[in-house]
Amino acid sequence: MFELTKKRQFNWSQIVYYKNRDMRQTLVFLIVGLLFSVSLRGQDIKSVLTSKLISGCPAEIKTISDQFGLSNLSYSNLNTGIDTLKILFGELTQGETRGYWISLFSNNKLLTFTTVQLSKKESSDFPTNIVDIKYDNSSRKISVQLTHNTLTDEIEYLWTSNNQKSEIAVIEKIEKPIQKGLMFPQMKLKTLYGDSILTSDLIGKYIVINWWATTCAPCRQEIPGLNTLVEKYRNNSDIVFLAVAFDKKSDLEYFLGLKKFKYIQTLGDKEISALFGESFPKNIIVNPQGITTYYSEGGHENKYLEIDEELKRQIDKK
Repeated sequence: MFELTKKRQFNWSQIVYYKNRDMRQTLVFLIVGLLFSVSLRGQDIKSVLTSKLISGCPAEIKTISDQFGLSNLSYSNLNTGIDTLKILFGELTQGETRGYWISLFSNNKLLTFTTVQLSKKESSDFPTNIVDIKYDNSSRKISVQLTHNTLTDEIEYLWTSNNQKSEIAVIEKIEKPIQKGLMFPQMKLKTLYGDSILTSDLIGKYIVINWWATTCAPCRQEIPGLNTLVEKYRNNSDIVFLAVAFDKKSDLEYFLGLKKFKYIQTLGDKEISALFGESFPKNIIVNPQGITTYYSEGGHENKYLEIDEELKRQIDKK
């Protein structure tokens, strides 16, 4: 009895021991599995991509650099992961202002060039920002988070879309209030004389619209050509040339005192800018049915030729 009882007690202790050991092994496996899972999650969070800044002006934007008097340029090539898309980013000086620029190319054709802002934030010791690169008349965009490591002169970046980060650029479609082929939204504009103009009152006419700002260099460059359009069609009462300036009245009046702009001059407020967007210039043609039939972003001294060709095409078609 004694030995039997002793043997049973020994076996029971063995069972308890083996059960405890199995539990410890299971716990170890669970901990290891959890750590491995966390490690995998960590791999989903992309490490930043880097690109070294190179001093000099890339040949692709030499014309723009000369046109706007840019100097002290540097650039880096941001890898989009898409063979037809190329994006360059760098620093520049314009006048006494030091800043950043970014440009987008598709099949080696320049689609957009713009200056951008990077600034220090609590979460970063270096200038940083999320930049939207809009193109195709702002109907598409690519977003990128940029950080300029000023110690190494490297650009650290990741492409972003819907708050998700990626090593490959993502092209997003943008829905806009003003789009070619859609009805032009009704606007109430104020002239410099305090009169109101309702765009809906101009139904039945072609409305040629210029959205601009006195501080915008491309806007100023295209004014002489736009004045040529006004003179060419001055005897056609079915065409209205309308400029909408995103400026204070006093600033617009001062500018017009120095440089003549023959479009009907009106002022745009925040409500109007929400429709046009705060980038300049934009040239638009609205047909007599109130539909936007031409929409173009960006300006240069020969922009009026493109507008004239489109206007003639629409009139002849009528």
